[in-house]
Amino acid sequence: MDGLLRALIKTVRRRMRADEELTVEAVTKELGYTRQYVSGRFHRLTGRLLSHFLKEKRLEKAARLLKNGNMRISQIARRCGFDSENYFRQQFRERFGMSPRQFRANGTLRALTAPKISVQPQVA
Repeated sequence: MDGLLRALIKTVRRRMRADEELTVEAVTKELGYTRQYVSGRFHRLTGRLLSHFLKEKRLEKAARLLKNGNMRISQIARRCGFDSENYFRQQFRERFGMSPRQFRANGTLRALTAPKISVQPQVA
């Protein structure tokens, strides 16, 4: 695996555990590279947009908070980096096929396993 990609994934995991901001700007600044460089390299290596990968990770974190706690949905949205609760609800529904409220009541953490975002290098 590419060294930058490995460092990026390590940084994302650490920031998630530390409950730190998980944005392209924050991650690339910590890595010491420009947003354009890291985003471009990530896209070339994985075929995915870095911003989509990070949003996926933030939604996974939100799902865990919904299942493992009693925080209000608006608090979870903010804690996971979504400025708009409506946008959070829309993105959550798109990712998990149900609203955050429905997920809390009926969902399972198995939903976190699909669809996965591959960070493996693309084969040309």
